Amino acid sequence: MSEQYLMLSIVQPEDVETATNALIQAGLRVTRISSIGGFLHQGNVTLLLGLHRDQVMPAGQLLAANCRTRIGYVNAAFQVTDVHSGHISGYAAPLEVVIGGATVFVLPTERIVRFGPQEAVPASEVTARESEGMKLIIAIVPEKRSSEMLDTLTKAQYRATLVSTTGGFLRKGNATLLIGVESEKVNDVLQHIQGVCAATPARADSEEAYATIFVLDVEQYERV
Repeated sequence: MSEQYLMLSIVQPEDVETATNALIQAGLRVTRISSIGGFLHQGNVTLLLGLHRDQVMPAGQLLAANCRTRIGYVNAAFQVTDVHSGHISGYAAPLEVVIGGATVFVLPTERIVRFGPQEAVPASEVTARESEGMKLIIAIVPEKRSSEMLDTLTKAQYRATLVSTTGGFLRKGNATLLIGVESEKVNDVLQHIQGVCAATPARADSEEAYATIFVLDVEQYERV
């Protein structure tokens, strides 16, 4: 089995359509998450891609070619005190900063699983050399099935966080579930997700019932 990776790329709104189109035209599946960050605390977009080892470099090159850097300005406030009146006044001196481009993280995954009408793989039959300890499961699922999956996992006493996203070749709404579990419970979580997918009627050529799942090792986990 070839090595598989999860690429997270943070891009600016001005570049997201161009970058997403380039990735999709290259045959890569992309999930988009709205986010906020950077010096200006402006909206941006986080792209998630599941890749084989030989796809990592081409994907990075496409992002580099389609995400431009720009000049932005940050207001840095300074206080000035009038020595006679004691009055404090302020003014903002704009600072020039470089924004844009793409910030890319490439994470090794312990397994990538897809459930659906075309490529259903029973969770119990998935083989992977997994280390012990905590795992983070990132499951990208159809939006209209996400509440059912969340309820199913909650009833099974698993904690999950639901994030609204968009993705796939058709840019349909979907949702991303974040689930932290012990390594020995990963298969059970996958079986619960697969059960909801299996109960979803879909055409044989449809991707609607798919769940794309990444399992990553967690180096440190704590609840504070």
